Amino acid sequence: MGRVARVFDSRRQALPSRGFDALAKDYVETVLPEFAAKERLTRERQLAWWSEQFAGLSLADVTPDRISKARDNLAAETFSRGRPQKHPQTGELIPPKQFKRSGSTVNRYIAALSHALSFAVKERRLIQRNPVSDIRRKPEPRGRTRFLSDDDRARLLKACGESAWPALQALVLLAITTGARKGELIGLKWDDVDLKKGRALVSETKNDEPRTLPLAGKALEALRALKLKASARSEYVFPQPSGLPGPYEHFDAHWYAALEAAGIKDFHFHDLRHTTASMLAAQGASLLEIADVLGHKTLAMVKRYSHLVVDHKAKVIENMVAAKGL
Repeated sequence: MGRVARVFDSRRQALPSRGFDALAKDYVETVLPEFAAKERLTRERQLAWWSEQFAGLSLADVTPDRISKARDNLAAETFSRGRPQKHPQTGELIPPKQFKRSGSTVNRYIAALSHALSFAVKERRLIQRNPVSDIRRKPEPRGRTRFLSDDDRARLLKACGESAWPALQALVLLAITTGARKGELIGLKWDDVDLKKGRALVSETKNDEPRTLPLAGKALEALRALKLKASARSEYVFPQPSGLPGPYEHFDAHWYAALEAAGIKDFHFHDLRHTTASMLAAQGASLLEIADVLGHKTLAMVKRYSHLVVDHKAKVIENMVAAKGL
């Protein structure tokens, strides 16, 4: 073996001793700036979790069996969202709900790790093979299709109108009539809203493409009423009632209290998007139109509503057949 080959081979043998922490730092500084801000923060958080699992380990020690065990630990962990809040009626302190990560969330963590280790293989030549290639992904559940009936919707909106947080009804009306996500609505600023034209611009979305929300009916009326009240003094449409800066992200106690008052169980705020889709399908909207309203790039995410669209088409055809005596 020549001298150059021996030097290269010795370097290849020594490289895997570099720690995972050093790789993660290199990846965060080199690769993540290319991502949109929201995705960058998500991947930083995911890599920070992996760094905790592999603290002090060299890249050679980040083996498939270690990754597999860490994956299972991730799936078993519980976490909370938000802070303890007082019940709007009783004043009782409600601890934040505990959640387990879904299979799809665990898989997103694995994907973030895999991307970093691919960087180590292809660009830094630190390891020869990505160990994540041998890791089994978690099963991903089918998306929920829970949505409100007309009666449920009326009871929920009534309960929201009686909430201790006066803006809750406006928020829920917006969610139902626009199909926007909770984060998109809570992050709205008055500068993003044109009450005359009935439009709201969402700059930061899940797929990083800004989109415009049409505002109409009671949702538009509710926004105009908010504009005339104290919230207009904040840059955010839904500011914190305490007067602290930023939007009111942790309104869960008010939401759960409204669900309880309306007698609605097993319903998430995100399910309001499904309610939007079901109402659109009932009015004859196509899957393409539903995808556009909900902000999906492809039809894959709205296939769950295909039976609703078919049901509407069947009714239209039945009416035609009956009318023409066919």
